[in-house]
This record gives sequence, structure tokens and C-alpha cells, in this order.
Amino acid sequence: MNLNTQFVFDSKLKRNLMIGMALGAACLVWSAIGDDEYRTRFWTNYLHNAVFFTGIAFTATFFLSAQITAFGGWMTAVKRIWEAMGQFMIVGLVLLLLIVAGVWGHLHHLYHWNVAGITDPENPLYDKIIAGKSGFLSPVFFTIGTLGFLAIWYFWAYKMRQNSMQQDDHETAALAYYKKERKWAATFLPLGGFLSTVFFWQLIMSIDPHWYSTMFAWYSTISVLLAGLALMIMLILYLQSKGYLEYVTRDHLHDLGKYLFGISVFWTYLWFDQFMLIWYANIGEETIYFKERMDHYPVLFWGNLVLNFITPFLVLMRNDTKRKAGTLFFACLIVFFGHWWDFFYMIKPGARIAAHESMEISEGKHNNQHDAAPIGAAPATATGGHESHDQATHAVAAATADHSGGDHGHADHHDDALSGFKLGYTIPGIQELGVLVGFLSLFLFFFFRQLERASLLPMRDPFLEESLHHSTGAYIDGEGDGHEH
Repeated sequence: MNLNTQFVFDSKLKRNLMIGMALGAACLVWSAIGDDEYRTRFWTNYLHNAVFFTGIAFTATFFLSAQITAFGGWMTAVKRIWEAMGQFMIVGLVLLLLIVAGVWGHLHHLYHWNVAGITDPENPLYDKIIAGKSGFLSPVFFTIGTLGFLAIWYFWAYKMRQNSMQQDDHETAALAYYKKERKWAATFLPLGGFLSTVFFWQLIMSIDPHWYSTMFAWYSTISVLLAGLALMIMLILYLQSKGYLEYVTRDHLHDLGKYLFGISVFWTYLWFDQFMLIWYANIGEETIYFKERMDHYPVLFWGNLVLNFITPFLVLMRNDTKRKAGTLFFACLIVFFGHWWDFFYMIKPGARIAAHESMEISEGKHNNQHDAAPIGAAPATATGGHESHDQATHAVAAATADHSGGDHGHADHHDDALSGFKLGYTIPGIQELGVLVGFLSLFLFFFFRQLERASLLPMRDPFLEESLHHSTGAYIDGEGDGHEH
């Protein structure tokens, strides 16, 4: 077969991606102009995209490992895409190093648990709930769970990639390199599965330190997996438009489209299950997370469901849409943006509240005594009950107002300051979209650099022949009767 198996990263593509990176950097700086004293919009934009694209790299390696472990031979023709995507974790390590440094140096106030004195019973800022989680919510464990775990994942991704490239030249009749690949893949699954829970808990869920959900790790991981799968399909279609991957057929795309469709339904199950169980139990410390977003961020809340379930469900439910490049690309674009929106929804409201609390502390409005009512003791329930604040952390303000001997209208003012529309928090603004373009350009630049380092087709993979002749049994528009056999 005379196949074009060597990708060339041409100067035009490099220039365009560098322009995108420059645009993203400019928008990131722009988001700091006119920001609050803690540069919350700047830091949330940075955290949002750093975690999102690092998560895509992680889930690319995880998904590839699952396919290899399950003898998924159909994907051999496209596995070099996943391998190259996974290598971005080394860039993510550098990006998240800045977030970790910000925790140690108090350069940002993304995490309310990192306020000085908040876990000290003798300090007037003492928070009993956060103090009870201090073994987990601490700079030391944050560093281990972020940089340490990510370094482990990257090491595995690097070894898998290295083994795959060596297989091209040195594979033996005994399939020594393939057997090594299976060992690396099988051991990555528990490492990725268990450690990712802590990784996303710390970086995302701990922004709302009084709230927790046992399903959050599943939810956030599946969200970024779908974004990565959508991006992968779009990259395949782009490369095919440039004359590469001509051996990737509509059957391969059909299977990838089915994954995108099926996992989108699974994401919806997680979204609904997390929401329904918490809402039905009606425990204030749990429902407050959703109440805050439903009351003050309805576009984010309901837009999440429209982008990530309704649209892909309606578009990808038919067989033929998974085999038409234009329709599939459109669905992937919606899914990719939708899950970027999902991470925006997870990060922005809680970070806005954390910054507001920190500003009140710095202005001296919190003179709470440690023998005051327990912080977070009376948050709102979904169906009524206590008059409450928008977030469990708002109880800090309530306790302060009750015990400081004045400022009785402070709690209402506190709520009003967080419930109004604010571009960059209530919905993404131009700066947020520009930062997305910048980080995407950085991801693609690194991805294409990795892609050109090896053949696009793993010539000595034992499943290559099966993959090149892969068929789903679906025949559409002249291929057959339009049904799967």
C-alpha cells in the first residue's frame, strides 16, 4: 500500500497556531484588567483551561489504555492520535505548577480553604468544616495530588509512546513490544482511575470547600473524556482533509461517533443522578451548590444540558450522521465547546464566592469569634426552611454579622454582590473565548510536534491488519439497506 504515513508540521500551520497562542495570551492579560484585587477572572480563566486541556491529555491515555487492555484492535489505525494527545501532560505539569505556586505563595484566592488561620481554633476566621478537611485540603496534599499524580500519569504515557515507537523498528516474532504495551496499558487503568478522583477533587471541587459529591470525580472525568474524544474526531477529519489518514474509513468514524453518542448519554446519567439524589435528599449543605447555580447562573446550568446532551443526542442518534464528515464535525464541535462550558460552570461561581469572602476578610468585615455559631450550620434547603446565603461559605458572613455587633444588613449586601450579572462569571465573555483559543492552539502545536515524530500508522502492531479492514456492518446511502447487520 502506498500510504502517506508521515505527518509534516508545515510552517503555515505553525504560524497560525502561534497567532492563536498570542491571541490567548493577550486575552488572558486583558481579563486581569479591571479585575478584582485578587485577579480572580484572570486566575479562573487560567485554571479552567489548564485543567481542561491537561484532563484531555490524561483521558486520551486512559481511553487508549482501556482499548489496548480490551484487545480493541479496531483502533490501531488511529492510536497514534491518542498517543500524541497524551504527551501534553508534560505541558500541563508546567501549567499547573503555577497554580500550585499560587497556593503556597497566596498569589490567588481560588481556594477558600487556603485562607490563613481558617483551620486554627484560636483564630477568629476559624471554620470548623474546613478544619475537619485540613488533612486533605492543604498545600502539601494539594501539591502531591496535582503535580505528583500528574507526573506519574505522564511517565506512563511517555513509556507507552516510547514503546509504541520502538515497536515500529524492533518488534520481534514473539511480540515483545506489544506485550510490554499491554502491561503499561493495564497498569495505567487503576493509576488513572483512582488518582483522577483526588486530582479533580482538589483542583475543581475544593473551590467549593463546604460542598462535596461522591460522584464529582466520575462526572468531571467523563466530561473531559468527551471533550477529548470530540477533539480527536475533529483532528482525524482535519488530517484527512490534508491528505493524511486515508486508511481511516467511515467505519472507524462510525465507531468513534458511537462512543461520543454513548458516553454523552452516560454523562447525562451522571449529571442527573448527582443532581437528583442531592436535590431529593434536600440537605442544605449539599443542595446549596445547585441552588446557587440555578438561581444566579441559569444560562450556565441549563445551557450545560442543552449543549452536552440534547444536541449530541439528537444529532448522533441516526446512523448516517456518524458517517458524514460535516455533520460529525459539527456535533464534535458542540460537544467540545459544551464540556469546556461544563468546566466553566464548575469553576466560576465557586471561585467568585471565594474571592468575595477573601475581600471581606481583608476589609476587616469578619471579626467572628471562634465560639460563634458553627459556620455553615444553617444553609438553605431546596424547598425552603432557613433563610440562607448563596453558598455554604456565605455562612461566614452571617456568623460575622450576628456576632460583630453591627452591620446587620451585611448579609443581604453580601448576597446582592454575588447574584448580579457579571461577564466572565455568569457567562463566558470575549476574554474567556480568546483564552480558549490560546490554550487550544498551544495544545495543537504540541500535539502536531509529537505527531510528526513517528509514523501515523504503527506498521508492526499485531492488530494493524484487523484495523485496516474494520467494518461496523452499517451501510448507509447506497452502501446497503441503511440498517446495521
